[in-house]
Amino acid sequence: MSLMEKARNAFRAFLQIHGTRRIKKYVWDTEFTRGEWNNLQDTPDDCVYSYIGKYSSKGNILDLGCGSGNTGSELDVAAYQDYTGVDISDVAVSKAKTRAELNGRTDKNHYSQSDIFSYVPTQQFDVILLRDCIYYIPLAKVAAMLDRYSNYLKEGGVFIVRIWSVSDKYKAFVDIIESFCDIVEKYSYGQPEMMVIIFRQRRNHLPSAR
Repeated sequence: MSLMEKARNAFRAFLQIHGTRRIKKYVWDTEFTRGEWNNLQDTPDDCVYSYIGKYSSKGNILDLGCGSGNTGSELDVAAYQDYTGVDISDVAVSKAKTRAELNGRTDKNHYSQSDIFSYVPTQQFDVILLRDCIYYIPLAKVAAMLDRYSNYLKEGGVFIVRIWSVSDKYKAFVDIIESFCDIVEKYSYGQPEMMVIIFRQRRNHLPSAR
């Protein structure tokens, strides 16, 4: 990768993390339109699915940063009652809805376009999932965001996070989760070291976002 490409990618990542909602939406819409995330559209063997099925208890799932809908269409349809996917990109949400139609899941799968910092759920969930979107949350805001969304977990509900690699810069996200939350389960897979973390809010420990 050339220095120019590295600089462009670094600038793009900065906008996706620190830009205004309007800028973030524009960047993500552009990338999904160009097909730059097509490599993540088919992930049927993702290690996170078995944990979603286990903890959803055939109930309700909230998928923050759902992208073009792979989770909602690849999960075992019998593993959940209701799935809500949220993404800042209109293009991604449109693709997710189309995929749900093609897979006959429009009665169970629902999608909303929103920044996850401003999205307000209308129900509580058994599982709140964050896959790759967690990388685009400023580290200083992770704990407060988890605190806000913990209000939308059912009694006994859990967050599930899948970290691509805990051996590099993403380890900081794991450290925050372990510092402010109660870990239910944690598993590592392969190289790079992918990790799935299941956790709940540690009462009176997360800094409030309200």
